[in-house]
Amino acid sequence: NIIIGLSEEIFHDFKNSLATISGISQITAFYPAPKEVKDNLKKIQEATFECRDQIDRFYSFIKGHNDDKAQYEILSNIVFSALDMIKHRINKIDNSNEGIILSVNIHSMSKVFCNEYKLRQAILNILINAVDAMEETGGVLEVNLYEELGMVVLEIIDTGIGIPQDKFEKIFEANYTTKGNKGTGLGLKISKSIVEEYNGKLELSSKLGKGTIFTMALPM
Repeated sequence: NIIIGLSEEIFHDFKNSLATISGISQITAFYPAPKEVKDNLKKIQEATFECRDQIDRFYSFIKGHNDDKAQYEILSNIVFSALDMIKHRINKIDNSNEGIILSVNIHSMSKVFCNEYKLRQAILNILINAVDAMEETGGVLEVNLYEELGMVVLEIIDTGIGIPQDKFEKIFEANYTTKGNKGTGLGLKISKSIVEEYNGKLELSSKLGKGTIFTMALPM
């Protein structure tokens, strides 16, 4: 709670600084200057806007930390907000390796009973794992949302390294990770607990070298 409170103050001050930088660069662009200078000023403006958006994304993630209220939420909205939070990770991989193609197929606008913050965290944990699985090779991240037998089903599919079948159950155990020192071993355990809290199911299927499918089903 202390960290979140301090973060809010830091976000506020940092956004004020970004607004100053952006404002000065925009005003300066009106004065006569070589084309190279104009181009650099434009890049400064774009960078400040991107930083501001990243701050807003992070703040939207932590601001619900202390709110345990559950209500009916449109699942597709939560999915889009979680995807928005991993765009910087995808862009980073695009700039350094083969890149990741994102395919999003939304066929449901139904509501599910949940705490928005918690469910977004559950989805985000799975998305981060999917992106990490393709960090070295690139691939396709496919997100499908549809309805089936009174449930809203979310599929998160990656074409990454895959998971051995004998590790399926361990994946959802606390302190188990395939990421070495990079992982905490808590993300998928937390995701499964959150989904089950709202009477849902979280399952996986995977093939080594082919990829992994996480399937989340929640009652409408």
